[in-house]
Amino acid sequence: MKEQDSNSSSCKPKEPLPDRKTPCEVTFFLGDQTFRGTSIHFSDHGMLVQCKDPAPLNAKVRLVLQFPGFKNTLELNGEVVWTNIHGAGDSLAPKGMGVKFSNIERDLERLMAELATQYESFGSVYSCYYT
Repeated sequence: MKEQDSNSSSCKPKEPLPDRKTPCEVTFFLGDQTFRGTSIHFSDHGMLVQCKDPAPLNAKVRLVLQFPGFKNTLELNGEVVWTNIHGAGDSLAPKGMGVKFSNIERDLERLMAELATQYESFGSVYSCYYT
């Protein structure tokens, strides 16, 4: 995990919290391949990544999250627990993947929970895709 600035020892954001209308940019790595997506649905346990090329079910992925207004990225590991590679990606079955975080540090877990409340995604109906 990268901190908000080099002099900070906590994950508490120094910048204003993100605009909830602007999605988090997600870069995910599967083996030696790099993919991109976005998310506005996440919690301290996982996230729904909307993307063109989701990873396969049960794949282990490394995620790099860039929240609007944050200088540095957040890095997490996870496992794909839901995936949808077909269709246009409507609101009932969005095209993308659900990722459950693994071995998340406590400070990062708290930060993700705080960010989720800012995006109004805490307790989201989409949580079934990543928990």
